[in-house]
Amino acid sequence: MEQLRDNYILSSGQDGHERLRLLCALHDPFSRRLLLDAGLGPGKTFAEFGCGLGCVSRWAAIRGARATGVDLSHDHVSEASRLACEAGIEQVEFRQGSIHDSDLPQGAFDFAYCRFLLSHLSRPVAAMRTMAACLKPGGGLVCEEPDLKTIYSEPPSSAYEEAVQRILQLADSLALDFRFGTKLALNALSIGLEVQRADAYQRHFLGGKEKGYWTWSFAEARPSLLQTCSSPAELDKCLSDLRKVDLDPKFMVGHARMHQLIARKPS
Repeated sequence: MEQLRDNYILSSGQDGHERLRLLCALHDPFSRRLLLDAGLGPGKTFAEFGCGLGCVSRWAAIRGARATGVDLSHDHVSEASRLACEAGIEQVEFRQGSIHDSDLPQGAFDFAYCRFLLSHLSRPVAAMRTMAACLKPGGGLVCEEPDLKTIYSEPPSSAYEEAVQRILQLADSLALDFRFGTKLALNALSIGLEVQRADAYQRHFLGGKEKGYWTWSFAEARPSLLQTCSSPAELDKCLSDLRKVDLDPKFMVGHARMHQLIARKPS
């Protein structure tokens, strides 16, 4: 597990690809609607930061936009490029780089987009400034970020309560904000953008592979989460109990609430 994007605690290699595919299945429909509402369409220029496997960038290109995806992980960029080539999508390119040093031209894009990125950065507001700098006057900053405190099960389970407590404790120790979604709109205003939409949605599951997405994520983060435990066995018991909840149809799991932002750079 590589340490990428400041203090990224999930897998950034090929072993993380399947989790990212599930993440796309969970959230792409909401992201697509958000971008269409923001005005994405043919002829627009689109930059995605922290693009992962490039699902959103490839879709933007299919919609007629000229898309560029940036990710710090070489494995993610290689897989995103392979998938685009395999699908015959020509209006998209992927490049390896940091959001703080992407080499993208300033003032060149109609849209700058990210999802599940800012909460992994120790300087998320600076990253929003960098994204805004890439925009043309009147261009749209579109962001989607979670509030991990909102993950829960119904009926309540000690496993999910413990896991959420541990992941938030870890974020504090790494100077990260896993609740950054709640701050998107106010931070957009603070950097001089005009907020057009501030909204949120939350997915819930009684069964299926989707139900266990956050357990999967916590398991990937196990090497980092160990610092919140007195012993590996303590953490492994929590993960085991999470899986039991995920397999029990009498429990509903609420995923992290996702906050959405559409903001404009003043013309």
